[in-house]
Amino acid sequence: MLKLTYAISHIIGGTMIDQMTIDNANLNFLPDDVFAGSYLAYFKNGDVITTSEPSGETAKLYYLIAGRAKVIALSDEGDANLVQLLYPNDWIGELEFTAQQTTAKQVTAIGDSVCICIPNQIVKKYLLNHVGYLQHINQYLVKKLLARTNMMITSRTYAFKYRLATFILDDSYDNFYSEPHTLVMAYLGVSYRHLLYTYKVFETEQLLFKVGRNQYRLNADKLREFYLKP
Repeated sequence: MLKLTYAISHIIGGTMIDQMTIDNANLNFLPDDVFAGSYLAYFKNGDVITTSEPSGETAKLYYLIAGRAKVIALSDEGDANLVQLLYPNDWIGELEFTAQQTTAKQVTAIGDSVCICIPNQIVKKYLLNHVGYLQHINQYLVKKLLARTNMMITSRTYAFKYRLATFILDDSYDNFYSEPHTLVMAYLGVSYRHLLYTYKVFETEQLLFKVGRNQYRLNADKLREFYLKP
């Protein structure tokens, strides 16, 4: 059973946000006051960026500008499930401010990651009633829903090895990959038997090299031959 870590990981440094960062993130539609009260937060591989534990008074809004992250949900029965993978230009924690959350979630960095961190009071004062931000979030959530739908369609179009190779590359760091089989099965919608069979095929074809329990070194160049571009 995979358990969530509820302690927020240490933010390594915290720097002011310059105009170039704002431009590159395509966030010019937000009020200047938002950036004046926000900062850049840096995370190492495996650091917890945020959880759903903080109260409404302390929750922060994050915007991923570099690196990757994954969202893990914990059911009432104690089962951990991978909800989604996050990439640059994804928001983190936006639903905490717009809807009541009933499922415990944790967002963890994959590799070195950088986020724009917007404190709770800034979100409430400048964003929750800002038309541009609300329109942007609505469009963002629709795109995420469509992306999830497209992934489901893709799962019926391509052989499983393509989806698994794509997941491994997106989930790995420094050519190292390790995830519980049950988590991968649930996320990719595949049987335990077929998952293990495909791992074995990848090992035989030297796409993966097993180094421990559920731990693999990657032949990233060969895996990329099966990568499904969004």
